[in-house]
Amino acid sequence: MSFTLKKALVEEKRRSVSSSVELPERGSLQEVAHEINDGKVPLEERIARRKLLPRQVSMIGIGGAIGTALFVSIGSKVIEGGPGSLLIAFCLWSVVFIGLSQSMCVMVSYLPVTGSFVHFADRFVDRSCGFAVGWTYFVCQSSNVCFEITAVCLVVEYWTDKIPKAALISILIVLFGFLNLYSVFFFGEGEFYLSIGKVVLAIGLIIFTIVTMSGGNPQHKVLGFKNWDNPGAFAEYLTTGSSGRFNGFMACMIFALYVFWGVDYLGNAASEAMNPRKVIPSAFKKVFSRLIIFYIGGAICVGILIPFNDPEMIKAISEGAVGAGASPYVSAMNTMGIKVLPHIVNVLILSSIISAGNSSLYSSSRVLHRLALENQAPAFLKKVTKRGVPLYCCITVLVISGLSYLSVSNSTNKVLTWFLNIQTSAMAIVYIFICISYLQFCRGCKVQGVDMNTLPYYSRFLPYLTWHSLFWLTVMLFVSGYSVFLKDNWDVQSFVFCYFMIPFFIVLFVGHKLYLRGTFVKPKDMDLFSGLEDLAEEDEYWKENPPKLNWLDKSFGLLL
Repeated sequence: MSFTLKKALVEEKRRSVSSSVELPERGSLQEVAHEINDGKVPLEERIARRKLLPRQVSMIGIGGAIGTALFVSIGSKVIEGGPGSLLIAFCLWSVVFIGLSQSMCVMVSYLPVTGSFVHFADRFVDRSCGFAVGWTYFVCQSSNVCFEITAVCLVVEYWTDKIPKAALISILIVLFGFLNLYSVFFFGEGEFYLSIGKVVLAIGLIIFTIVTMSGGNPQHKVLGFKNWDNPGAFAEYLTTGSSGRFNGFMACMIFALYVFWGVDYLGNAASEAMNPRKVIPSAFKKVFSRLIIFYIGGAICVGILIPFNDPEMIKAISEGAVGAGASPYVSAMNTMGIKVLPHIVNVLILSSIISAGNSSLYSSSRVLHRLALENQAPAFLKKVTKRGVPLYCCITVLVISGLSYLSVSNSTNKVLTWFLNIQTSAMAIVYIFICISYLQFCRGCKVQGVDMNTLPYYSRFLPYLTWHSLFWLTVMLFVSGYSVFLKDNWDVQSFVFCYFMIPFFIVLFVGHKLYLRGTFVKPKDMDLFSGLEDLAEEDEYWKENPPKLNWLDKSFGLLL
């Protein structure tokens, strides 16, 4: 069934329910997404602002899925939990992430708007919920910009500590400003090439593992899966015996919660992507293969290369090794006597970190813009440039990124830990409400007689996978800092940063609820139809005028 016909059916349905259901006065979704003053944005102007090419959107999805933690922090989790715990945790969390990404894809393909999941929480659940989710996500992603900038300082220290941290931080802030302030095409192109570095590194390390485990190393030693037998697949952590092995597994599960990111980046990119109803589902469908190759493949590779009692890795962690020096791959290279590869790995890790910071600045600025359009942030943040860039939102995030200068006067590792703990719990909260928004969306469609099989994207495994994802995300949110409650392991600072975002979210939600005195959205009152006219108009445009792709776009389209 074409979406033109769906549009007609939707309009018929809307007329049939208008007598009994009062739909919210929201206006056109695309008008809201690209509001200039109070006027309706013409089709030509809306199309002109959709600058992200299919290859850029696809690489944003890949770049969001491949984080620096897959190359560096993963080594400490092998030491804490062992290769078996790490692999099981990644397999379990892959299922959670698939449910989350498919839920997101259904909604964002139907309504590709700025600050997608914030708008969905506001529109399908409750306005106060959208307010709290939006600000929680903004705090998370703006702090991640600081995290990545601070991490760059560590990576550079792998070569030299002579470069002032303040100078590095300033250079990165200027670079992020250049990529984000002029045009979204600049962001997309920068992210495209930076993410290529991530893909090259991930694939290169997998090939390195296959070659070295087969005996292709200076020592001509066949590794195979010997580390799984001796010292074993499961390590003891914090305590001994079965409880110690359980602690190791939980450390890997909590780590997986932080590592499995990226679905939100694709959601935010939807509002500025060319032909989003075709491009976005295609990008989301590739999530599963990325999980298998990069996440599960990475967990297997690390378990092959180093045992959980590897002295080189333990030494690197205890001495606070920086950059590639803390990578299990580099630890294996050093053990094998390989000299040049560690420096190449460090260069690619550097590009990976810059990519992550660039993506976080983009996402946080778009969510802040969404909040402003919903009158949940200062009005001046609504303004966009003639190229559709929310200039003041980007500048706000760049100013916040100045918190990275804290690492100049404090231990860099300490500052990184602060930012990391805040992000982990914040993203768990955001992902929980993506699941809740989807479940509410399903209820609304059912009550109002909308056949979900006719939506631009639909999965037969939903909403079952959504419930599964919601359960595990909720559990991990509350146990993410459980280790501080173990005997002789209490630490006030760790407790505060692990659980700070939970009361932060509650205060935002309750405060906004008391101020607005609104009610939760009932399925029969849910606005499922506003904005579809504009989106259907855009669909017709893209059908008649498909994006013009050069040889580079077409080549990467086949590869990605």
